[in-house]
Amino acid sequence: MKLRTYLLTSAVLMWLGLFQNVTPAHAESTISCPSGQYDMLDWMTMDSDLRGSKYMAGTANPLYTDMWSTKFYWTKSGTGYPWDIQLYDNNNIYLWITEYAWSNPSSYKKSTYDTNMPLTHRCATAGFPGSTIKVANTAYQIYTDCNHHTDHTLKTANNQVWGPYYLSLGGNLPNNMKTLVVSYRYNCDSNYGNCGDKEEYYLSQRYGLVQWIHYALIKGVYQQQQKSVFNQIKSGTTTPDFKCF
Repeated sequence: MKLRTYLLTSAVLMWLGLFQNVTPAHAESTISCPSGQYDMLDWMTMDSDLRGSKYMAGTANPLYTDMWSTKFYWTKSGTGYPWDIQLYDNNNIYLWITEYAWSNPSSYKKSTYDTNMPLTHRCATAGFPGSTIKVANTAYQIYTDCNHHTDHTLKTANNQVWGPYYLSLGGNLPNNMKTLVVSYRYNCDSNYGNCGDKEEYYLSQRYGLVQWIHYALIKGVYQQQQKSVFNQIKSGTTTPDFKCF
């Protein structure tokens, strides 16, 4: 009887230990959104129980997620740079800073007025398309070092949320994973159409950015220029290294 009780107790303890080590399958919320809307900050960033020790890898650069109170980093190498740095508030998520020279952390491109380039609403409706933001002022600056810049524009922009789709991107991501796509079209005309460029951000609620594609409009048809898939979850961290402020 004692042996049976010991074996049963050991089995229960082993089961509890295994259960405690299972990574929760649910994702986390960052804001309370109305019914039928998506918490886009949650979809754009890896969940907190993963990003403290994990990053995404795949066909191109790695992608580390780091969250701050009003911004988040997608850092693209273990050195801490280059990066995309996005701002957010209760209303929107904004394209803010991206690298200029890949190997120089003192060079970057920045939206001139910080929040003049909203990419998506913080709480957005998906669809075909869903929530849409038309941006009249796409002014940005190119800094070749921390103190010198030139001024530029991307004409107008037309940003939309599409989906959800159910995609299998391979690697060690789940098959048929629910995915939202933020379409960022820029270099558009005054009617927010005929956009010369389109970038698509493929987002998973659990893992954040899982694919990115850039298209150029050539003879009236969007043709793929670049594609990065982030479908490998790997162990490792980095600290963002931004030199200028």
